[in-house]
Amino acid sequence: MSSIRDLSYPHQQVIDAMKTQLLIVLVNRLGGRCDIPATEIDGIGPFDLEMAVVDDVFWFKVVKKGQ
Repeated sequence: MSSIRDLSYPHQQVIDAMKTQLLIVLVNRLGGRCDIPATEIDGIGPFDLEMAVVDDVFWFKVVKKGQ
């Protein structure tokens, strides 16, 4: 799995532009609303989000950093 930093600048821009769209889709899948305490957001330090597109399907996986 490569990091976004390993991609070309144009590819980085495409992924950055998609972030809002992907967030909307994920919240929509949770019923259109998602309440998250600030402490939970502050606690993501030890985690990374992996993302891939396989056969036109996005998949996401939360992993511990360094694994």
